[in-house]
Amino acid sequence: MATNKAVPELIIALPKKCSVDKLRVFELPNPSNIESKRPVKVFVHNGSVFQLKTKSFSQGCEFNRARDSANESYHYTSREEPLKSGILVNNTDRQDGWLLSKGSFEFSTPYDLGFSLCGALFADLKSKDENQYQQADPAAPSVSLENRFLMTRDFLGDLIDHHSPNWSEVPAETLRTALEQLSECVEEGGDLYFKTSPVKITQWLATKVGKIISSFPESVPIPRNLPEEMQPHFKAVFACNLLISLVPRQAYHNLIQHEGENLNLAEAFRQYKRYQEEENHRQKEQELLIESAMKVGIGNGPTKKPIVRKVTKVVKTNKIKTGKGAIDGFFKKKVPTSQSIALQSATKGTRS
Repeated sequence: MATNKAVPELIIALPKKCSVDKLRVFELPNPSNIESKRPVKVFVHNGSVFQLKTKSFSQGCEFNRARDSANESYHYTSREEPLKSGILVNNTDRQDGWLLSKGSFEFSTPYDLGFSLCGALFADLKSKDENQYQQADPAAPSVSLENRFLMTRDFLGDLIDHHSPNWSEVPAETLRTALEQLSECVEEGGDLYFKTSPVKITQWLATKVGKIISSFPESVPIPRNLPEEMQPHFKAVFACNLLISLVPRQAYHNLIQHEGENLNLAEAFRQYKRYQEEENHRQKEQELLIESAMKVGIGNGPTKKPIVRKVTKVVKTNKIKTGKGAIDGFFKKKVPTSQSIALQSATKGTRS
């Protein structure tokens, strides 16, 4: 590793078309208005907006954090940052690199400023987490921005005053490009006036959903037993749920109720929900049938016939022992002898 040059504090991977020596990075509130989510870090280059995301080396995922800690798989500083990582900047010359004390770098991806405009419109509606998106449709709040047509510079001032002071970092032309996508526009005296509304934002989001459906990622697994006629509804529901982390809760509920001519998201949600309910009901019935069959099989299964054994009950009686006393002989039955028989015969003859 080279030691004669300064070690950079931060490494940012930029797209090829973005070759600058200095970047003006600033933060805007998270467009979802979820309290637990951090602001988005963005920068503007040649009228295009890019978002910065972080990738860390020598760091496991949160799911395995407890196991990694027990096995000492990774080591962190007191600020929960990974220890040093070597990052090569020149693959042909391995001496041309740095050993950083921070094991992470940032990379940039294109960012649609319309999402931040959407979050600014519903800035007063906050959510604790994404689970609230599955709850009942919230009462429609009043929009946070002025509900009237404004020129671009006035619209920018409204964003600075009511949403975030960092909107001042956004050039007027860049904001104008975003406003043209999701605002009503009128022209007077050669000047353009814009006004955002929930209806226009819903139409803009529906266009985003349509693009996701038309180029649905092959890496997303479609349920194996899903009927072919149900797959378009599944893709529409999945595409809408992908936007949960980018739009406020009110905008999401408006989106899933959208009934357009080319894309009926409300019908897609109804059909897919009905399919899920029928599948759950069918699965419960199948479980009950299996359980009943198992009970019948257990009741009629091969069993040994019990052997009936006859038990004779013996009643124990106390036997009286015969004694040999004088009084016992008195009651004893006398057996006649030959002399007594002859005497009886003689007596009978005399009487006669």
